[in-house]
Amino acid sequence: MDLSKLRQLQYLCWTLIVVGTLLAIFGVVRSGSLLLALGTAGFSVTEFQRTREERAGKRKIEIILPLLISIGLFVVALTLPHAK
Repeated sequence: MDLSKLRQLQYLCWTLIVVGTLLAIFGVVRSGSLLLALGTAGFSVTEFQRTREERAGKRKIEIILPLLISIGLFVVALTLPHAK
């Protein structure tokens, strides 16, 4: 993928993370958590794609661990009782 497209996707992910954090701060916990999960998952994937050629396949934990945390946050956000 082109470097400029990856950079644009990273900016979109940063926007999702910031908006999700602000929503969670102001009481919309479920939506904020979902946006945070999507933003962090997207950022970790784009960062891994951007630096894939430099690493040549080493340290796959750098993609697996953030994705697992994002998936966990997504699941917890969906199962929150009485969340706004």
